Amino acid sequence: MELLIGIDIGTTNIKAAAYDCQGNLAAEASQPTPIVQEGLRQAHTDPLVLARTAACCLRELVSKAIEPDAVVGLAVASVGEAGVLLDCSGQPLFPVIAWYDERTVPQANQVSLQLGDIPIYQTTGLPPGHTYSVHKLLWLQQQYPEALRGASCWLSVCDWVAFCLGGGHRMGYSQASRTMALDLVQRSWWHTGLEALGLPQHIWPELADEGSRVGSISSEAANLTGLRAGTPIYLAGHDHVCGALASGVTEPGIILDSTGTTEAELATIEGIGERLEQANLSFCLGCHAAPSKFYATGGILGAGSLINWLTELYWPEQSNDRGAAIEALSKMAKASPRGANGLYLLPHLAGAGSPDRSSTARGVIAGLCLAHNRADLARAAIEGLAYELDALWRALECFTGQSITKVMTVGGGARNTFWNQTKADITGQMLFTPSHSEAVTRGAALLAGLGAGVYSDIRQAVAATSQPAYVYTPNPEARAFYQQHFAYISQMRQAAVQIGRLSGQLLAGS
Repeated sequence: MELLIGIDIGTTNIKAAAYDCQGNLAAEASQPTPIVQEGLRQAHTDPLVLARTAACCLRELVSKAIEPDAVVGLAVASVGEAGVLLDCSGQPLFPVIAWYDERTVPQANQVSLQLGDIPIYQTTGLPPGHTYSVHKLLWLQQQYPEALRGASCWLSVCDWVAFCLGGGHRMGYSQASRTMALDLVQRSWWHTGLEALGLPQHIWPELADEGSRVGSISSEAANLTGLRAGTPIYLAGHDHVCGALASGVTEPGIILDSTGTTEAELATIEGIGERLEQANLSFCLGCHAAPSKFYATGGILGAGSLINWLTELYWPEQSNDRGAAIEALSKMAKASPRGANGLYLLPHLAGAGSPDRSSTARGVIAGLCLAHNRADLARAAIEGLAYELDALWRALECFTGQSITKVMTVGGGARNTFWNQTKADITGQMLFTPSHSEAVTRGAALLAGLGAGVYSDIRQAVAATSQPAYVYTPNPEARAFYQQHFAYISQMRQAAVQIGRLSGQLLAGS
């Protein structure tokens, strides 16, 4: 039996999974991402430790009765924006700055002032934000200029891990779309923008389509992982794009709802010229893994982090068993009636994503009184996330000009039945959860299969690996309740967004 391996370098965990050519899971392994918190919304990872952790994950996978000779290819996906700066000998020059790290807010403001938000969007498809690779490189240039002077290449996190396993200096278009250095229309590096910012041109790697071969497992990597030396390595790319591919989100109208640290929404679109020209800054545009297609994406920043924050507040002793704590939170939330006894939570604790977009915005709890309890706050958090999702989907429909016809929900949050049902009840949309909700590793494996010739094209890969899905249907009684309160919540949300922005400004001023 031929096997394909997909690796997902996530914010919280590193996962590796082996699949057969029909997309059935053969084995999986997971290790915590070795991230070091430096302070409020600042964190980094040692690149060498990151690569070793991924190798350990692969060794664990192989130990679970995986025959190395059966593996015909592997590919690595990861979070976007973050990367590794390499010297001429391929050694890292600086730790990986976490994709969400807010130390780069001044550099983001500098770029906006220098190049203009509209011209940037019309070239890169990226609205203002502090997370992009360009901002991290500018921060390094200003804080550690010797690192940039000695640099030979910048690799995204997934491409760094692939490089350590035996790959080369290449990057897929989906990851390049998250750098703010890619000209989307030309599908090439934005040399004029990089020159204007004073960033070196030579550090940007060769661009290639997802599924392209980038190398083979080296002898050293074979010793570390247990895989066969010479096993082909292929390009995967940005985690949300890989998740979309695995979930069949390759045609207009189908939405990917990927719930992890961030709850990201992704829609496939077939043309971007008009949208780039209009420069609506609510959503990001980028290159899809499906040939000649693009995507529009936005998200609720820190959605999963909000749930984790509450569980840590309530049950700090269960910090090592997050799954049990989240189940306990859901059970507690059910004890509060629909509407959380009038409590509303705006989930901007990590900033505002689409459509409001503000890195410094903060969350708001409204309607709080002495009668409220922990169950009400738990329910308000889950309902607040669902209301935010409804606002995001409405804005995404206006942005793309496409009605949402189907929602595929994946990621760690997709395993929470109460959260999923609340989303369905508040938005009125049916949610389809694939039987294997870890779509990123599966999408990476599909791209490895595409590169290895297992599938002739993306369409065949998606069709050959289609999986049954559990369907969450809106509960009529719950739907009627939320519709009755929708006008009130809309007004509450508008006011809370303004308060959240002011709160962020107050924090920045302190």
